[in-house]
Amino acid sequence: MGSSFRHPLFIPFLLIILLYSICWTAQAYSNTLQLKSCNHESKVSPGSQVAANIRRLVSELVSKAAVNGFAATMYGNNKYKVYGRAQCRGDVSNAECRKCVAGAAQLLDKECPNMADIRIWYDYCTIRYSLENIIGKIDTDFGISDSTKQNVTDPEAFNKTLGGLFTKIESQALMPGNHKFLGTGQVKLSKSTTLYALVQCAEDLSPENCAGCLKFAVAFLPELCGNHTGCYWSCSTCLARYNLKKFFFPLNSTIILSY
Repeated sequence: MGSSFRHPLFIPFLLIILLYSICWTAQAYSNTLQLKSCNHESKVSPGSQVAANIRRLVSELVSKAAVNGFAATMYGNNKYKVYGRAQCRGDVSNAECRKCVAGAAQLLDKECPNMADIRIWYDYCTIRYSLENIIGKIDTDFGISDSTKQNVTDPEAFNKTLGGLFTKIESQALMPGNHKFLGTGQVKLSKSTTLYALVQCAEDLSPENCAGCLKFAVAFLPELCGNHTGCYWSCSTCLARYNLKKFFFPLNSTIILSY
């Protein structure tokens, strides 16, 4: 069910994209489990120091992310050290963020017990932890994507408008002081149709790494999604998404374009 791609922007990386069918005609504001990835080769003994450190790490990630919408931390020493990151989408409320990260942690404890290398994606949040130091590093070698099954009627005009919108919100995400690295925008395509888009990076990335991650994500969308009316690509350090249905919560900072 997965396919491997190499992309000219990040030739050294092996990009594994898991394409799967989720009905994108579902309700706009939904927090759906998108994917969980449990690396069974990373299994550790239940009574080991690493397993204990994972439990403490996850607990800390959940408690910090529930307050700030983001957490990146480590726990343990030497070969027993584990590294983790939890992040909620920047438009999501603290209450929804808290529910998302807590639910994700519970699911991982149930379905990926004593594994030291995991990723999980919901619409509203992501959690990633590993024995490797992932903090501050781009992680585009493992991503997920999905799209609507409906095509736009005028691909050339649509893609031109979409490209302009992504350029604007990428710049917004990278503005000094935007610690969430979040950009959202919308543009009217007709009286009855609006195009919405969102980008975001993990907060532990540098602005340069965030820019690189977003460039990769946005450039990869046409290959993955063609001319579909909605699409996203996400890894554990950034995401890019667009749809003709509004999928993000209202923000004062949303860029509204007109053509």
